[in-house]
Amino acid sequence: MRSWAILLAGLIVWAVHFFLLYGIGEFAGEGKGPRLAVLAITALALAVVAMLARLLLRAPGGDGFERWRGRLALAGLLLGGLAVLWQGLPALLAR
Repeated sequence: MRSWAILLAGLIVWAVHFFLLYGIGEFAGEGKGPRLAVLAITALALAVVAMLARLLLRAPGGDGFERWRGRLALAGLLLGGLAVLWQGLPALLAR
């Protein structure tokens, strides 16, 4: 179970970020308050991705499976981080 959590960490952060932003867009409407909430949630999600990546990079190297799992998890974190940034971008560009 631990391996699945490590492998899917970036995608889980992305999914949580998506659903929170969807909730804001659906129920809070437009305005400065919801935009600031989106920016705060995006910053928090990116901080979580960075923290998880740092933990993975500092983890001691193990056998072949652990190295493979770490590299794949880092790729998932990169993908999740880019997706989080992409989803939060409209809040930065809106006036």
